[in-house]
Amino acid sequence: MIGTAAVARAVSDYMHRRPGETLALAPLWQTLSQHAKAGTCHHRGTCPIVTASPIVLNERQEVLVLGVGRGTVRIPEARFEDGWDTLAEAASMLARALGVHELWTQPGCEDPVQLHAARADAQDGERMRVAARYLFRTRAGLCHFAPGAPQTWVPLAQADIELATRVHALVAEVPL
Repeated sequence: MIGTAAVARAVSDYMHRRPGETLALAPLWQTLSQHAKAGTCHHRGTCPIVTASPIVLNERQEVLVLGVGRGTVRIPEARFEDGWDTLAEAASMLARALGVHELWTQPGCEDPVQLHAARADAQDGERMRVAARYLFRTRAGLCHFAPGAPQTWVPLAQADIELATRVHALVAEVPL
């Protein structure tokens, strides 16, 4: 299972590379620090939720999303399960579970391309959710989605404009 130390390393490395995002991630960093000092969690369900998210980009610069109704799309993300050792592994396994069997890591993007901080879903209460987003590449024809599945391809900018700007800069450096 992904431990606090692994998450703390990923967050620390990310904040070092992107100091402008430190303020948004401060609550998560503070919580991780408190967990490390105490050796356990004493926050009673108020800790930020950390998820893993695959940003799967195909050859047409479209990203894999989940349709959640009424034309709304969401980048997939998952909480951790036993057996996953890193955030990147969790993101990769989620992509595979969604039907992306042939994927590879974008060269130079082994670390998260974004730690996306947002409010948690309503069922999780009043707390923060941070999605560790990892960039993967694939060819659309290599993906096998079940009939009626919610997965679909949309232009990256339609899914998340901030992420699109970051990913396009990375992809321009090392094209598919």
